Amino acid sequence: MLTRRQVILGLLGVPALRWLPGVRPQRALAGMSEWFSPVLEADRQRALAAAADRILPGVVEAGFVRYMNYWLSRYPYTNASDWRPLLNIGAVHLDRISRRRHGRSFADCNTEQQDALLDSFQKGEVVAKRFRSDSFFMRLVMLSVESFLSDPKYGGNKDGMGFKFIGRDECWWAPGEIRTDPRGGAKRRRDE
Repeated sequence: MLTRRQVILGLLGVPALRWLPGVRPQRALAGMSEWFSPVLEADRQRALAAAADRILPGVVEAGFVRYMNYWLSRYPYTNASDWRPLLNIGAVHLDRISRRRHGRSFADCNTEQQDALLDSFQKGEVVAKRFRSDSFFMRLVMLSVESFLSDPKYGGNKDGMGFKFIGRDECWWAPGEIRTDPRGGAKRRRDE
């Protein structure tokens, strides 16, 4: 079993956590009521949710899809030419390659098949016009981690699951100046 520190370092270093067993995204998606209007088509959200759950097991149960819909429907992401299109095209490629290799959508593949496909995306082996699979993979990692550790008001981190996982009981980070607390840990300076 990994320690909490190893897990956080794995998230920051990317690859380690994808190999842990997690909740299947289909179960979490089935009982999820939408807080925010869907930004991407349902099949693409399903592919991204399955991929996110392999990157960070339990992230879909914690509200990944709600978090994604919340931010992709708001400024600055609505005007960012590379977020929504990159996630949209990445989801299409996940399903397209999965159907070609395994005869079914990415979300319907077993974990070994999903992991092998995600490895090729992470390594930048999936090449298409105006699409870099390694950039897509890194954006998906960022979105997964953010949704797991965000303030629950944004749709992710349901019931503070992410906070409990890292041993916190509230949101302790926000954009701004971060300084190190001499007792260990980070504190945000409030200039309000």
